[in-house]
Amino acid sequence: MKRFNDYRMRRVLIGFIVSGFLNIVPICSALEYVWTQKSDMPTPRWTHTSAMVGGKIYVIGGLTSQPGERALSTVEEYDPSTNTWARKADMPTARGNMVGSSAVVDGKIYVIGGDDNVSWAWPTVEEYDPATDTWTRKTDMPTSRWGLATCTVNGKIYAIGGAPTSYTGLNAVEQYNPIADTWTRKANMPTGLWGLCAKVVNGKIYAFGGRTGTTAVPNTYEYDPATDTWTRKADMLLPTSQMGSAVLGDKIIVIGGWHISSRFPYTTVQMYDTETDVWTIEGDAPFLRAVFTAEVVNNRIYAIGGTDRPHPCPAFSTAYELTINPPPPDFNGDGVVNIKELLRLIESWGRDDPMVDIAPPPFGDGMVDVLDLELLMSYWEQQVDDPTLIAHWALDETEGAVAYDSAGENDASVSGEPVWQPEGGKVGGALAFDGVDDYAFAPQGFNPADGPFSIFAWIQGGAPGQVVISQLNGADWLSADPASGFLMTALCESGRGGSSLKSESVITGGDWHRIGFVWDGAHRALYVDDILAAESTQKGLGSADGGLNIGCGMNSAPGTFWSSLIDEIRIYDRPLSP
Repeated sequence: MKRFNDYRMRRVLIGFIVSGFLNIVPICSALEYVWTQKSDMPTPRWTHTSAMVGGKIYVIGGLTSQPGERALSTVEEYDPSTNTWARKADMPTARGNMVGSSAVVDGKIYVIGGDDNVSWAWPTVEEYDPATDTWTRKTDMPTSRWGLATCTVNGKIYAIGGAPTSYTGLNAVEQYNPIADTWTRKANMPTGLWGLCAKVVNGKIYAFGGRTGTTAVPNTYEYDPATDTWTRKADMLLPTSQMGSAVLGDKIIVIGGWHISSRFPYTTVQMYDTETDVWTIEGDAPFLRAVFTAEVVNNRIYAIGGTDRPHPCPAFSTAYELTINPPPPDFNGDGVVNIKELLRLIESWGRDDPMVDIAPPPFGDGMVDVLDLELLMSYWEQQVDDPTLIAHWALDETEGAVAYDSAGENDASVSGEPVWQPEGGKVGGALAFDGVDDYAFAPQGFNPADGPFSIFAWIQGGAPGQVVISQLNGADWLSADPASGFLMTALCESGRGGSSLKSESVITGGDWHRIGFVWDGAHRALYVDDILAAESTQKGLGSADGGLNIGCGMNSAPGTFWSSLIDEIRIYDRPLSP
């Protein structure tokens, strides 16, 4: 009875949802990093600091490109809504070398430390009130330093690391109470660092990057203000310092920075997931940049100023907007948003399920709720254009020796004499293989070790031991096991810890089945007809870069050639959630 009631309630809820949301205007977005150059800042500068208050960004101090690189007191306000700049009251004390050393409490900006590029390491603290455009001197920080990182938790500002009178990182942590205008010493950071960044996610501080001396390190630390304790976390993939950083949801985005300032800066964008303690490389910015600032307004990151080369460093006035668009809510990767996605969302309602927590963009809010439902319904019954789809062989051709890749440039050459079936596919046409020597070969390699990905295909027929997708000199990605025709994969970690994953779902015979493999970076999963058929944990997948065989085993061995139909092969560079 309970199962019947759950089913009835689900159908009622679906009917209500569909009727209530079908009139929402469709939107188009995809997982992509979109950079847009905005109006230049009036004053070129680097080593400045910045802060966001009331949807506006305040860029403060820094150094110029002039001989001697004099420090600035200049303050300029950027309004992203109008893409305009306005001059504001100068900071009383001209200073630079303070990327990341400002913090906001109750709508006021506190600029802490820095120097004038002549005398070293100041303890100066000055408060700026954007509402009145006025500055106030506050109690000096106990430890004079430049290149420190600051952030705010529960109305208190934490000043972390920095350098004194040399390029040697400090591990000092001091807490500032703006109401009492007092400082308190806290537990030292495990490693002395300068040129680092610090960001707050869910009440904890994450300090990362920076330098101990002259070279950047990949260190990441988590500080819990409630217990005054530090914990070492996963290292950054690329050691960097004096970079821009910002928080979106529970993710930290890191842009550019220097490994060492005698070399050119990075363009690399890295992302840290504080929930999983995993760093990823997200691609490149369209510019080299170090000693600049990044702020977030309305889920968009603004990267401002900085320099693009080693010393002597020219100061830039450029401002770039970064918009990160999420993938469309095609959870199972079949190219359309429909009842399957809705059911998947309902199953996770009220829970933290990263696979279907899609709103607000780009990374959700930790809860599957009405915001996610609204976004999903805005795509209802739409074909989606998903840039995470890196290969798509629809196999809808009517003739010829090429199976075209509609998502990329990896067209497959057809060998043997497979027969095109224009009307015989599960989705449009399909390709019929004879089980003897028919197959198609796509020469470009997809390395399974590169990161998360998913592959799905429709198949009909086949026999035990036959292979649907394999990689030349690699592994059989999707196949029917030789004994019973169960779906299996040979994709696994290298060495003695690796083994095939086999389901208990038969895929051979006369019925159509949608089969798939999903790798999320830690778990393998096999799906049959969008139902989880087998899963396991893995440390990684073995590396291979050979082309893909469609319809035969990795080395085209007799008995591995598929007999009957294959249709609609899709590969995504993200884990899907059927």
